This record gives sequence, C-alpha cells and structure tokens, in this order.
Amino acid sequence: MKKLQKPISCLLVCTFFLLCVRLPAESVDDKYAEITPVEKLDSGEYIHGQGYGKILIRVLMFGSVPKQGVHYVPEGTDLMFAILYAGGYAENSSLTDVTIRRRGVLQLIHVDLDGLINDGQPIPRLVDGDVVTVPFNWRKDLETITLITGFLSSITALTLSIVALKSIH
Repeated sequence: MKKLQKPISCLLVCTFFLLCVRLPAESVDDKYAEITPVEKLDSGEYIHGQGYGKILIRVLMFGSVPKQGVHYVPEGTDLMFAILYAGGYAENSSLTDVTIRRRGVLQLIHVDLDGLINDGQPIPRLVDGDVVTVPFNWRKDLETITLITGFLSSITALTLSIVALKSIH
C-alpha cells in the first residue's frame, strides 16, 4: 500500500495543478497572431487583428470596397467591420443587397446592411471562407454620367452654334 501511496499523491497533485493553471489559447497560425493590423502580405492579402491568442478567419471581399482581396480578420467579426477592414464603403457602394457566399450553403445570403443599421438589428457574423460582395450603386454612376453627358452636349451645341453663326456672315 505504501508503494502506491507516493504515485497516487503525485498523480493527484499533477491533476490539481493542471486544473488550476489556465493555458493561453493558441492561434490557428502563430505567425499571424503577432503581425500588426492591416499588414499587407501579398497583393490582395491583408491581416487585421493582433495579439497572442487571436484566431483569424479568412474572408474574401469583392465589389465596391477599396481593398478587394483576402482579409484575415478576428473570429467573430461581423459584416460591417469586415467592410470597414476592407477600406469601408464609398458613395457608389450599395449596402442594401450585400451578398455572402458561405461554404456548404447552396443559396447566397442577402443582407440589407443599411436596413439592419437603421433598425438597430444585429449584423450577421462572418465565418471562415465567406465570400462577401458589396455591390456598386449604379444610380450614383448614372447621375455622374448624365451630368457629364449633359455638359458635353451643351458645349457641343454651343460650338456648333458659333460655327453656324460664323458661316452665315
């Protein structure tokens, strides 16, 4: 019995020690955990979030965002923050029909981000491998094109009128 007493005591002490000590969480890949935010890895790859223990997920951002490409963002990042990580949205961005293609889901997830923000509703969180597309607001572009076309038409009409008046004299 005395022979078993010492190993059992050691086992109990070790078990108690392991239960009391909190081990830090490990990142998926430690090289990403200590990189400063928004460090550009390669053309079209960006890392956001820093500090040991951050688990980063890969999100692809396309459409009307300044920094299109692969973004490594902290796990639990919502759609709005992902768009902000990608440089935000511009005047020609449409936030009424942002789409998320999720691995294993056959249909696109359509999000009216503008409506969710205005109503104070929760914004969906992204998961690893999501492909986010922020559509362009073609109406803003159409307004600009119409303005430029109208200006060019006025200049052309003025020029033709001057040419016609000079040819009469």
